Amino acid sequence: MNELAVRFEREQSPNIVFATWVKDLQAMCEIDFAATMMQRGQGIVYLKHGQEAAVAPAPSPAPAAPNAPRKITLKRVAKYGIRQTARVSQRLSDKLEQRAKMFTMSSYKQVEFVKGDVLFIPWGEWWDPNFIQKLKDWNKAGTHLVPLIHDIGPMVVPQFSGHSTESLTDYTRNIVPISAMTLAVSQNTKKDLTTWLKEQKLPVPRIEVFRLGEDFEFSAATKPVDPLFTNSGLKGHDYIMCMGTVELKKNHMLLYYAYKLAKQRGLKLPKLLIVGRRGWKTETFLELIAEDPETNKDMLALHDISDEELAWLYGHCMFTVLPSVYEGWGIPIAESLAWGVPCACSNTSSMTEIGEGIVEHFSPYSTEECLAAIERWLDPKALRAAVERTKQYKQTSWDDSYKQVKNYLEQL
Repeated sequence: MNELAVRFEREQSPNIVFATWVKDLQAMCEIDFAATMMQRGQGIVYLKHGQEAAVAPAPSPAPAAPNAPRKITLKRVAKYGIRQTARVSQRLSDKLEQRAKMFTMSSYKQVEFVKGDVLFIPWGEWWDPNFIQKLKDWNKAGTHLVPLIHDIGPMVVPQFSGHSTESLTDYTRNIVPISAMTLAVSQNTKKDLTTWLKEQKLPVPRIEVFRLGEDFEFSAATKPVDPLFTNSGLKGHDYIMCMGTVELKKNHMLLYYAYKLAKQRGLKLPKLLIVGRRGWKTETFLELIAEDPETNKDMLALHDISDEELAWLYGHCMFTVLPSVYEGWGIPIAESLAWGVPCACSNTSSMTEIGEGIVEHFSPYSTEECLAAIERWLDPKALRAAVERTKQYKQTSWDDSYKQVKNYLEQL
């Protein structure tokens, strides 16, 4: 979303509007994208009635006007009053806080859709039934809906996808069939979506596939400072890496069993770095690799890695491995190849679409195949050959990805 959005913003076109769903108002409200990005992580900057978005980063703030401190003071007094009321009546305090919130939001600039507008939805609040209903209303009034579908994993492999199956199914059932066009990030996602719609006896809209980019910007590669890494004794080119959210569908347990099997056979494997934020239902796995005396020195999980640290890790690893059961695309595979790092991954879903003839594949259900793929590249000659093959990979930039999306939208 970020990579596409910043490129839409660079167009500086009055015809491009950035908006986000505000549940309390049940409306799409315009935001100042440039200002929001300048204070990223500190909240969204909403446009107010009659206000236009900045077309360039705002200058440094001017000295405060004489009456500015009073505005700040009044806000503080209001917040203080709500806090004090909570000591007497929590219900009254909640009511006052909601009123204050609604008063602030009443000034937001709501999007007024007109016939022929195109609403591109790279994510959307698909778990909110009110959002779904509004999309249907806007579509009926002549707005062209273009949802982006990354994957329908929660509907295809619900056992690996948390608690979003019902809400994503509802969104897909109601919105995709009425879309002017649906964008998918892989041929496999298009296939899964088309098959599901036909099984449900729903109309299949125009579905176009575009290629995600894999280049990302960072200031400078930096060696990780996580104590787990610094105390591991790793110096570079002496470890393999599994990148991606640590969640059930990534199938990290297969790597655990592969390492256990290697121990049983007396085979020494390089240390494995599992890099990614904590996801759904992985507490048991993380405890397992940390407490098992046979693996706790060979398998390390790093959760809070910056882009700069990730760049260092890619630049210094032997190869990467991704044993995922299901992917909408498989960014870690493409990213690894873009860095010139060989990748061994599963032979399911979209993962066979990336780097055909370059990537090493194995079954995500076979410990033997997974271990064999890792063991193959322990031979320096085989690894050098894999590195040479990886150099043939043609990288896709986010500029290329954006051009594909923009071209599809302009066709409407």
